[in-house]
Amino acid sequence: MRRLGDCFSFFFFFALLVLFFPALARAEAEDPLADMDIEQLMEVEVVTASRRAEPLTQVAGAVTVLTEEDIFRSGATNIPEALKLVPGVHVSQVDTDKWAVGIRGFNGLLSHKHLVLLDGRPMTSPDMGGVSWGNTIPISLIKRIEVVRGTWTSLWGAESFTGVINIITKTAAECEGGQSRTLVGTTGAEQIVRFGDQFGDSADVMGYFSGSYKSGDWVTNRDNGRSSRDWAKTRAGFRSDWENAYTDALSLQGNFITSSIDDGAAGISRVHAPKSHSSYNGYGQFVWDRSTGLDAGIQFRTSYTWSNENVGDMEADINVVDAELQYAVEQAGIHRVTWGVGSRYAWDEIENGNNISVDETTHAAFTATGFVQDRITLAPESLYLILGSKLDYLGQSPVEIQPTIRLLHTGDDQEFWLAVSKAVRSDNRFQRDGRYSVERSGATYSFSGPTDLTTEKLISYEVGYRQILTPKARLDFNAYVNDYDELIMFELDKVAKTVSLQNSLKGTAYGLEGMLEWQVLSWLELRPIASVIYQNLYGAEDISGDSMPEEGLGGEMKLQILTMPTESIGFDILAGYIDSPDQRNLPGYFSLDAHVSWRATDSLLLELIGKNLEGGQEQFSDLKIGTSVDLRVTWDF
Repeated sequence: MRRLGDCFSFFFFFALLVLFFPALARAEAEDPLADMDIEQLMEVEVVTASRRAEPLTQVAGAVTVLTEEDIFRSGATNIPEALKLVPGVHVSQVDTDKWAVGIRGFNGLLSHKHLVLLDGRPMTSPDMGGVSWGNTIPISLIKRIEVVRGTWTSLWGAESFTGVINIITKTAAECEGGQSRTLVGTTGAEQIVRFGDQFGDSADVMGYFSGSYKSGDWVTNRDNGRSSRDWAKTRAGFRSDWENAYTDALSLQGNFITSSIDDGAAGISRVHAPKSHSSYNGYGQFVWDRSTGLDAGIQFRTSYTWSNENVGDMEADINVVDAELQYAVEQAGIHRVTWGVGSRYAWDEIENGNNISVDETTHAAFTATGFVQDRITLAPESLYLILGSKLDYLGQSPVEIQPTIRLLHTGDDQEFWLAVSKAVRSDNRFQRDGRYSVERSGATYSFSGPTDLTTEKLISYEVGYRQILTPKARLDFNAYVNDYDELIMFELDKVAKTVSLQNSLKGTAYGLEGMLEWQVLSWLELRPIASVIYQNLYGAEDISGDSMPEEGLGGEMKLQILTMPTESIGFDILAGYIDSPDQRNLPGYFSLDAHVSWRATDSLLLELIGKNLEGGQEQFSDLKIGTSVDLRVTWDF
């Protein structure tokens, strides 16, 4: 409670600082914060929640859209840092190059209860679960990030158990011209160069290259644990877009990343070993969109992804080919139907280590999906019923049916929605075939993968409310009840000193999430963000496993303060109290980040970025993520 009191004290202090500091108290003037009012923001289009573009006011679900401006004002240098702005999304840095990201009670380095997409391409590892957040695209290429929380398996399948994070990049036309972005400071250095140009009358091409080095000096250890050091990375990619004036749009993009690091084991010792290693990953993707009518069209997407992953002293080469076809049907009477089919084929080759291994060193898996959703207009422009379901063939199990029913009521300045959804989640290759050891309460247990796991199950009940309180203030609030069954967890045999995975955990999670956007003055905006979750779990004496929820109450409270003292200078703060929903044995902590920007000329932007300014904390691992200060220089040419 003392830490909670400190949190509120800091919030109050910074609110007073910004509201009354004399240097900021100047006459109102036109600035970017006042360019778009709340009603315009509510009309921002969202794709992820229905697989077709529609305004936020038409979405029957908990959705947060991080625009390019939101990401810039946060001072984020990578995608996980930007996701800290979303209520109900849990983000922690656990090493120099590793982040744990989860949604609604699940968090971990190998968290696989939510789906992460990059322009529609799944990023979650089919073998290990989780996302290698350190090996993604530069944040300067991102146009927006759509986060839909809750159960969306009726559209996106079993991987979207608790939500979907869809990262949408800029088109080649939006990257026209040249740009150099340099980051240097206590964390290391990074250089990104990007150039785009028009090709012919209807095509655009963009390419980029970047190189970075992170020393890891700001990550310190505890109990002789060793952090990862000397992280070097190079990235290169391209995107080309072509469209005609009538029906078709084609997109081709690709990316390749290589990295090397002196890996430590303190962040999460079971899946990482102290050694030096190099890795690579990349992808190529083709998308074809054809318009067939007003708000109707066909989309075909296919991609090939290859990656090299290290788990402890085991190394895996993983390949994935996937394809999907989607048809958004034009409104027909009261019905608006969307349907699609897709498949994925993944194969790997694994080099076993001495400490971690799998039974089959080569493996291939095929999955297939199909979905249909109908939005039925019960009352014109005010009441809608959404019915949908997805069928997943997950390889080793029968076809899973995952339905949803949603109801949306819209008014002049408010929306109310409710939903009931069913979801399943399959185990992954590492859970099924792995062999390794587990440290628990000072003892070492040996693990050998099971062969009889069933799918995890969830029934989700949600309700939400959005309202424009004034032309300058908007409230977004939602609540949910998640009823879990047959969650996979560790079962310890304290006599034989062995551990196995069983579908033995059940429970219920009750959660509240809220966010207020308030444009107090033309130069000042406040965004309080809060999420609270209470988890009642049963079925086992000792709850443990990858990204497992834990019994009890957890939550996060944050306050983002955005100011523009002048038309060219910005000063932004993000303060928060973080209490993890899956690490109840560890205390919560206070965090403080700051971002100062100066638009020196039309082509030159300077930023000073401070992270963990409160002195740094152990973000639910044995490593302390310390204070860092970086200078970022962006030059458009």
